[in-house]
Amino acid sequence: MHVISGWVNSSLRQRFFMNWHWLWFALLCGPGTLPAQATYQETCLTRHPANDRYASYAPDGRSIIFESDRSGTWDIYQMDIDGNNVRQLTQDTANNRQPSWHPDGRSVLFESDRSGHSILYWFSLDSDVVEKAVQVAVPGGDMHFGRVSPDGGSIVFTLQVDTAVFHLYLYRISDRSLRLLTIGNYRYAYANWSPDGSSLTFHARHETGNLYDEVYTLNLDTGRWKRCTNVSGHSFCPAWSADGTQIAYVQSMAESRPEIFIMRRNGKKKQQITHNSDGDTLPSWSPDGRHLLITGFRGANNFEICRIELP
Repeated sequence: MHVISGWVNSSLRQRFFMNWHWLWFALLCGPGTLPAQATYQETCLTRHPANDRYASYAPDGRSIIFESDRSGTWDIYQMDIDGNNVRQLTQDTANNRQPSWHPDGRSVLFESDRSGHSILYWFSLDSDVVEKAVQVAVPGGDMHFGRVSPDGGSIVFTLQVDTAVFHLYLYRISDRSLRLLTIGNYRYAYANWSPDGSSLTFHARHETGNLYDEVYTLNLDTGRWKRCTNVSGHSFCPAWSADGTQIAYVQSMAESRPEIFIMRRNGKKKQQITHNSDGDTLPSWSPDGRHLLITGFRGANNFEICRIELP
C-alpha cells in the first residue's frame, strides 16, 4: 500500500504498486445515469523519469507543492504553476511525503519516517526549519494524510494501526487535544476540510465489510455522517472545491483504471472528468475553482502531475 515506503523502480514493483494504489488510496458514482462524456484539456506539468505525485496549489494559487522520488528517496518539492522553477524543499535520507499547505501559505505540513515511523512535521518556507506538528502522544501507528483546517487551528490526519485498520483523528493546536473521529476496525482515510471548516470529506470501508472504499462527509458540529457514493468498486481520495459546493474524487470499477469524477457536496450530479487509459488519482482544486491538479500514470511507467482545465 502506498503509505508504506520503500518502493523501488523496477517495472514489476512499479506495476504492483500502481494497481494496489488504484484500488484503495495513492498513495488507494452513485445511482443514476452519468452525463455524456465531456473533453477537458489536460496539461502535464512535470516530465521527469521519476514519480511526481500528490500536488496542491498554494492558498494564493501562485505555486504548487508535490512529492517526488527523483532524489532517490521521497522528498517535498515546490514549483511554479506552469511546472517551471522546481525547488527541492526537504533534503535528507528519510522519506518525506504527502505535503499540504498551511492556510497562510508560509509553511507546509508533511509526513516523514525520519524517526523510524511516520509522523507529521511542519516545513517553514521562510526559514527551511522542520519541526514536529503534533505535540502530544498519539496511539500506536503511523500518521498519514495530514490536513490543516482553514483557520489554521486544527489538523486532521489518518492513523494507520495495521494493514486493515485506519482511523481519523483531529488535533487542536492551541490546547494540544486529540479527538478520535471514527470507531471500529475499518479503514477510514484521507480526510479533507470543507472551506468553512465545519465538515470533512474522506473515504471509508465501514459499510462495505472493509472490502472497498466509499466517499463520506462528516459534519464536525452535529456529528452527522453522509454517504456520497455507492458503487461496486472503489471511490476514494475526495477533495472539496474552494466554494464548498462540489467534491472531486477518484472512482475505480472492476476491469477499469481509476478516473476523476466531480459531484455536488450532497453526492448528486456525478460527472466523469478524465478518460485516460492509464488512470488518474489524487485530485486537488485550484483556489479559483478553474483547475484540478491530478496525479496521472504517464510516460515510461511513472506518475506525473497534470492540470485539468474545468469549464
